[in-house]
Amino acid sequence: MKLSQYKEKKNHKKLAFVIVAIIFLIGGIILEKTFANFKAQKSFKVMEGNFIYEGSGDVMFAFYKDNQEVTSIPTLEEGYVYEKSECNNKASIEWNSGKWAPLVTNLTTSKTKCDIYFKKGSGSGLYNALENLIDKKEGQLIYDGTDDNNLRFIGADPDNYVTFNNETWRIIGVMNNIVDAGEKTGSHLKIIRGYIGTYSWDSSSESINNGYGVNEWNEADIQKVLNENYYKKEAGGTCYSDSNNKTTSCPKWEEIGLSDEAKAIVSKIKWNTGTIPVDFSGGGYNSITPPYMYEAERSENTGKICQQNTVICSDEVERKTSWKGFVGLMYPSDFGYATSGRNEEQRQLCLTISMYNWTARDVYSDYSDCHSYSWLSRDIFDPNFLTNAWTMTPVPLSNYANKIFYISGSGYLNTKEASTPGAIRVNPVVYLNSNIKIEPNDASDYGSKTNPYKLTT
Repeated sequence: MKLSQYKEKKNHKKLAFVIVAIIFLIGGIILEKTFANFKAQKSFKVMEGNFIYEGSGDVMFAFYKDNQEVTSIPTLEEGYVYEKSECNNKASIEWNSGKWAPLVTNLTTSKTKCDIYFKKGSGSGLYNALENLIDKKEGQLIYDGTDDNNLRFIGADPDNYVTFNNETWRIIGVMNNIVDAGEKTGSHLKIIRGYIGTYSWDSSSESINNGYGVNEWNEADIQKVLNENYYKKEAGGTCYSDSNNKTTSCPKWEEIGLSDEAKAIVSKIKWNTGTIPVDFSGGGYNSITPPYMYEAERSENTGKICQQNTVICSDEVERKTSWKGFVGLMYPSDFGYATSGRNEEQRQLCLTISMYNWTARDVYSDYSDCHSYSWLSRDIFDPNFLTNAWTMTPVPLSNYANKIFYISGSGYLNTKEASTPGAIRVNPVVYLNSNIKIEPNDASDYGSKTNPYKLTT
């Protein structure tokens, strides 16, 4: 009796075990489908950095490139850019382009799932004018790690010389997600010329900002001569050399201006003219790393935050954060991202240091290596000499409305009144049409000053 009772109970246990096993099997199938392609937990490695974690609980990821599920994060070298992310349990992701890793926030519960989507950058990442050159120009041509995944020349004197307008210019890089005047987004080769002279960025009468000019690119004096006289190769225009509208002779535009052949391949672009959101004199200079400036240039922040109650903040010019035109100047971020540092590790350090401090030292590193290995800190055609060069980015100050960022001859980012005379160079910058290619050439010195790239359509 006891034995039979025991057997009956054992059979019940077996049945219960089978039922539980079936439940777990079904649950496992559901979970497998639910968590398909999710991998990695709190400390997985992603490129140069770990995923960044804020909160409690665990998280699993699925990765997609061009909406197709993949088992690993697409790399910068593949030409992909971060597109979007979706998480359950009210968690969210901010993408850290510098570390190429996700920052997970509001993580409060277990079994949180996040989908991360990537897409090809405009121009499919490898712009046709520079395809196949990354390996040939190892250490000189790299993706910059921004959300736009631009392809840039870096180093003290990279092989980025190019023939344009029957002159030798230099290639800043391939800029992705550039919006042209017709609101079409694409990739464009960005190039810079040697300086055409040293002129005021802008000047004004004594009654306006005390004669020191206005820091608004849409109305800047140098913008007008670059896009009217230089671009059109027409004599005339007014060039300024000091405050209170003091003038000087302009170059002979009909000699150095853009030819019809050159104009035919220059795009009219929607340039960004935003700036940092804080008072530069109030400590804002400590934040101006290359990634920070790249975002600031694309922001809605303007160069005028002062009130019109001082003689140096008296203009009534409307500030804008974009401008459509043909010829501009470099950005502060162009200068910053052009550095290679002594090596890759030091380059990453440079990208975390304010460009205002690039001539400083600390006990661990000589920050001057940051500008020493940035070709845009130097004369475009003589790397033995540092340069003073204007950027097109205004500086917000609580009491001034006339200052501009420029690349100091000492090798760091600094500010000057727009009317500053005599010492700061004007280096024209243009974007070329998206269909421009580089003529094939297998020579080892291709792109050097003596063997510059040739453009073709």
